Amino acid sequence: MRVFGEDYPLLVENRELTESAAKQVDLQMYEYRRKGIDLSTTKIAILTAITFAEKVIELEQRLDQLTGKITNLTRLLSTRSSNTSE
Repeated sequence: MRVFGEDYPLLVENRELTESAAKQVDLQMYEYRRKGIDLSTTKIAILTAITFAEKVIELEQRLDQLTGKITNLTRLLSTRSSNTSE
């Protein structure tokens, strides 16, 4: 796979997923470069890693919120179902 002008030979289980991830990393790194951020490749890679880590954390938090809502709705439905069967 090619990211930011470098080739990385990767052995992966899900090639399509890894290629998609590599493309997103590549796009983000070039976006930093396009913005005129004059940093080394390593620093751009670290900024990119932080950006994606933030996205993962945001998605985990959103998943926790949705899981909580589903749990609350399940309890509510269970309570209503119990009340109607009495």
